Amino acid sequence: MKPYYASALSLAIPFHFACADEQNTATPETIIPTSIIEDLFPSTPYNINNLIREQGIKHDLKYDGCNGFVRAAYLQTHAKKVSKEQAYGLGGELGCGVSWGYFFKFHTSAFAAINPGFNSGNNDEIHGDFFDAYKNSYITLGEAVMTLSFANIEAHIGPQRIDTPHMDQDDLRLLPNIFEAYLLDYHVTDTVYLGAGFVRTAKGWENTVNASDFVGIGEAFGGDGSQAWLVWGRYQQGNINASAWYYSIKNVQQIFFADMVYQDHVDAWLSYELGVQFDLGRSIGQESLGLVDANTLGVFASISAYGLSFTTAYNKNFGQSAVVNSVGGGPFFTSMEELTLDAVDAGKNAQALLFNLEYQPHFLEALTLGVAAGDFQAENVADFHTQEVDAYLRYQYQQMFSVDFMYAFMTDKQSSIDTEQFRVILAYQF
Repeated sequence: MKPYYASALSLAIPFHFACADEQNTATPETIIPTSIIEDLFPSTPYNINNLIREQGIKHDLKYDGCNGFVRAAYLQTHAKKVSKEQAYGLGGELGCGVSWGYFFKFHTSAFAAINPGFNSGNNDEIHGDFFDAYKNSYITLGEAVMTLSFANIEAHIGPQRIDTPHMDQDDLRLLPNIFEAYLLDYHVTDTVYLGAGFVRTAKGWENTVNASDFVGIGEAFGGDGSQAWLVWGRYQQGNINASAWYYSIKNVQQIFFADMVYQDHVDAWLSYELGVQFDLGRSIGQESLGLVDANTLGVFASISAYGLSFTTAYNKNFGQSAVVNSVGGGPFFTSMEELTLDAVDAGKNAQALLFNLEYQPHFLEALTLGVAAGDFQAENVADFHTQEVDAYLRYQYQQMFSVDFMYAFMTDKQSSIDTEQFRVILAYQF
């Protein structure tokens, strides 16, 4: 399966922290998260219509009672005159949580992906992204995460959703990716966050083996093994948001990622956003993934007015290998519905260019409409040159119901083979 949207900041597992109130004393104030509704809606592609990245550990889990979601979805990928795969599917999660004071919380859930029975009888014609390795229905453990808190420190232990540069839930199908992780957050100040942790396994539609089972994190990256260490830091103040991440995936690769985004308003109706990113990967140990020697730079700029925004982005890889890969969407500014810089067979020194136009009407803020166009090239255009055009719509009614529609059209300039992809997800959250 193709990795989906390379957009993950290297190494790590960022985090959402509740911010402490300002205080005049030198003693840190205990941070008590506010009660908010857990967001279980499908994600949106990283740089198509979600420029503001949600990074880190989920802090909005429901620890008092039960909740979940139900989804109905359709997915079709059609390479004209070559192949056609499609699938209808039903999916859902039921989770319950409990807490004892501020110091101990536990949340667990069950996932289900159901083949409704009217998909093709030929397995070769069923799209594999919804079901297990045999394209069958399955029920499996979702999250089982324990949170321990003391002062400004939190530990998150067990299978859980995480959103980091090179490991993330990438919730674009019936069910999200889940990681067996052991993570520690430290809220240093209101502007500085640090963390470290260990990830052992991954489950979900992008673990490259079987969506219904946990596999070693090294195997999920395409190599071998089940050990990944993470360290990260993040700085947020005023108009600046900066972060740095380091991953060490035993016998696979080590990754360093850093980025900085600047946001500002010219006046009440006009705003802009500028960003830069750097991603570095090197093979380590037994190099079970093969040679990894990549240095990737990226820039983007966005301007918004009256609900209309225009974004352009560019990524360029340098080094002796292809771009660093991800388990999940990935971190790159130019990622699209199907093509991402790390998912294309463009080899070393590849580059990508993206343009995106999006509209969110003020009279109906629950609706988002957009189009995007991207160009992905190898160092030698004769080796790889593919273009993609996307059109998308998203409607979300309060915290209950959402509709996501995505259409992508890809043209392979070498073979002149056109590929279309449709994705529709109806979701209800309770």
